[in-house]
Amino acid sequence: MERTQRASPPRWRVPLSALAALGFAPGDDEGRRMEKAVLTRTALFTIVVVAPWSVFYFAIGLPVPAAIPALYVILSLVGLAHLRRTRDDRWFRWSQMVMFLALPPLVHVVLGGFARSSAVILFASVAVVGALSFTRVRRPWIVFGVFVALVVVMVPLEGWLRAHAPRLDDRIVTAFFAINIASVATIMFLAMASYVRSRDRLSNALAEERDRSDRILRNVLPDRIADRLVAGERPIADRYDRVGVLIADIVDFTSLSESISADDLVHDLNDLLREFDREAGRLGVTKVKTIGDAYLAITGGPDGAADLPSLATFALRLGEIAAARSIGGRSGVRLRIGLDAGPVVAGVIGDSRFLWDVYGATVNSASRMQTTAPPGAIQVTERVASELGAGFRLSERGVIEVKGIGPVRTWFVLGRGADDRGAVREPARDDADARPESDSGRAS
Repeated sequence: MERTQRASPPRWRVPLSALAALGFAPGDDEGRRMEKAVLTRTALFTIVVVAPWSVFYFAIGLPVPAAIPALYVILSLVGLAHLRRTRDDRWFRWSQMVMFLALPPLVHVVLGGFARSSAVILFASVAVVGALSFTRVRRPWIVFGVFVALVVVMVPLEGWLRAHAPRLDDRIVTAFFAINIASVATIMFLAMASYVRSRDRLSNALAEERDRSDRILRNVLPDRIADRLVAGERPIADRYDRVGVLIADIVDFTSLSESISADDLVHDLNDLLREFDREAGRLGVTKVKTIGDAYLAITGGPDGAADLPSLATFALRLGEIAAARSIGGRSGVRLRIGLDAGPVVAGVIGDSRFLWDVYGATVNSASRMQTTAPPGAIQVTERVASELGAGFRLSERGVIEVKGIGPVRTWFVLGRGADDRGAVREPARDDADARPESDSGRAS
């Protein structure tokens, strides 16, 4: 599959991204990275905005108001250095919050109230934005309440503060009003833009992870069962009156697995089962599970009515696919396959590692059909044979004794085409490959 290449970010954004990432620690998840990035960008933007104020105030002969923004710049640079060295943002977060809430009111007091300070107390509102974006405050409304309380407290002090304010030209006050409003708006806009960008990146990462998890879930569960599981349905347990069940097993797999390396065995088996899965999807057969080399699939159940012709066709295709492949250098893999149809119970087992499985006498009967089949044969019960009709060549095996069930009349599916029910013949039995019926417990 061709991957879509992401566009490279603009050159000017690269150094900003590097600065925003200076506090990232190796163990940080996307949420923590987002918080640190927003915190760092907000502090940097504020430094750029308030540093000129210190220069302005010194230039017009106001050293005390000039010292307050200078203090913010110095402490913020120290905080950034501490963040870069330790990757721990706790001190930096809370120092920023305290300075945003405390320093603008101090400037407000020194310059003489709302009008004479050009509403510099507006800078404290950045703390409210920070409480929502980067400080991880459990109750951000408390920060908002502190900001409002500071503004309210200054109202009755306005007359006294104005009487003791340094004298400033009205044109300077007006210009500072405009600069303050624009500066606060810029800081808040850039802080929120950083937050939104980081949040969107986190949301996209979460969406990709959900899609990946959903694909994994639907690889191990039928779509309708996965939908119910995602919707929160617990427990999932169903009874189906008629389901076609197929169980396939590789002949002489145990001895084969002992004669080749684990890597070769797993690689070749995985390739074979992957082919089985593709064929199941093409024919509308539902894979339930594999246990070792045993393959369990059904038609019907959550996907509608049982389609035994499709299941029998699938069984024939499994034999053809296996015969064309090799495991560990041994070519011509042979299968034993058993089919039956009837009622089953199905449900999802487990809380952390989900497994949708089917149970009941029909599953046990299909397992017995597989274990008692000769190598390379597809053995079915009489009820399956009676429904396949003239579209398949069938050969009656006769009555056999099946462990746990008793005498059962069985048939072999030989291929597609005219029915051959009159003949009573059996595929050549390779006694060297035959195994006792008790070797099949894996799929029953």
